Amino acid sequence: MTDQIRKIQEYVYLKYVDPGDHGTIDEEAALRVLEEHYRKPANADNSECYYVGILLFEHGFDFDDEAKRASHFQRARWWLERSRKLSGEAWDVIDDRLADIVAFFEDQGIPLEPLDDVAKPVPHAPPPAVALAKEIDDHGPMVLVPAGAFQFGPEREARTLPAFYVDKLPVTNRQYGAFCRATQYRWPKYWTDPRFNGPEQPVVGVSAADALKYCKWVGKDLPSEEQWEKATRGADGRIRPWGEEPTTPAHACFGRDPETGGTAPVTASPKSASPCGALDLLGNAWEWTSSTVPEGEGLQVVKGGCYSDPVTILRADLRLEAGAKDKFENIGFRCVKNA
Repeated sequence: MTDQIRKIQEYVYLKYVDPGDHGTIDEEAALRVLEEHYRKPANADNSECYYVGILLFEHGFDFDDEAKRASHFQRARWWLERSRKLSGEAWDVIDDRLADIVAFFEDQGIPLEPLDDVAKPVPHAPPPAVALAKEIDDHGPMVLVPAGAFQFGPEREARTLPAFYVDKLPVTNRQYGAFCRATQYRWPKYWTDPRFNGPEQPVVGVSAADALKYCKWVGKDLPSEEQWEKATRGADGRIRPWGEEPTTPAHACFGRDPETGGTAPVTASPKSASPCGALDLLGNAWEWTSSTVPEGEGLQVVKGGCYSDPVTILRADLRLEAGAKDKFENIGFRCVKNA
């Protein structure tokens, strides 16, 4: 077994079987790697193929379209039943998921196919070889966050980080739309909502996995909570990126009606610059980070506040937690990459 397979299996186990500190990976890419691994003749009799079934089952919930969910559950059932047959043992991790799959098909009135007739999984289509270079160039500038010490969290803990680059602005609908068109990826949840779908508004209605998918497409990553705070607070531990000035609409988008209001263009707050030169870090839309919550299964840290929050929420040391699969109208993201 390769280190890559071992790490993927460890991630799946810690996230979906026995919750623990699992970090973040590109689950769709991991699924392709696992399927390819267990389709090889040398691994055909390995009962650990249940890892494929678990990932397929969990990914099925990403789809509102019942047909797509059924397709994922069908494939998950094939792998889970195969694992149970190979091991000859009962295990609630497998049995409970199989019961949920059977219940889903019964609720939908879809007859269960005999396992021998269930199509074996086929490889996912590979991503485009060339991913619209012009659109990536148009993604916007990044600014350097220097290496060194900074103050983290409400307690101003002393931390250090190597140098990295961060997007100067949040990812916009224009940029995310280019990604969806190039890769045939699913569109954000609020793509047609006029409160949130302006081309230069921050993209919202994307899950943490959606955000990470885009980051990988442009050769970048989601920031950790530490990276986000250092980009926002600089080295002196300030609470607001711009320093001591009172927060005004020139600094951030905030205090709008949650029912009728919406986000602003990402360049609408010219006085919002942090010490490294990043803009729009507080207000407008919360931003996904790659940091997970150890004591909360499936939760990831979001930072920054949003368009409907009161000014008291706009603090760089404040964190909220959101379900990694959730797609809210007030959460977007920006990217980082190593210097």
